[in-house]
Amino acid sequence: MKIHEIKVYQEFDAPIEQVWEAFNDHASFGKMMGQKVVRVVDSTDPNNINGVGSVRSLTLPTGPFEETIVKSEKPNLIEYKISKGTPLQHHYGRMQFTSLPDGRSAINYSIELGSKYPLIGMIVKAALAKGIASGLASYARKLKKQ
Repeated sequence: MKIHEIKVYQEFDAPIEQVWEAFNDHASFGKMMGQKVVRVVDSTDPNNINGVGSVRSLTLPTGPFEETIVKSEKPNLIEYKISKGTPLQHHYGRMQFTSLPDGRSAINYSIELGSKYPLIGMIVKAALAKGIASGLASYARKLKKQ
């Protein structure tokens, strides 16, 4: 199985805490990505119901699937994996947040994905890369207007 990588970098005119919160909240993250995202399992962390162990459900044209949050370190890191309902055998996402000067912040968003069907991995990579880059840029423009 070939592993494909997606890497997207985006800067924001907002502090790291604000940006991290927007990505941490499953519904807010879904809006950024142009998808309906619903939390179907709460984290056991009473301080962050969207944290480690929480599960979010997404529905794409290929069908519904679920992602489980496996690491959450406020305000620096969120990692997740697809846990149900996909033709991918491997999908791991990592969102690393960084503080920048003047109250700004940035995200390094990376995804590893792989499928036993070679074309599936390539097609999903192309679609995800475009969608994520577009969603992040749109969110950055929204913050700039505020």
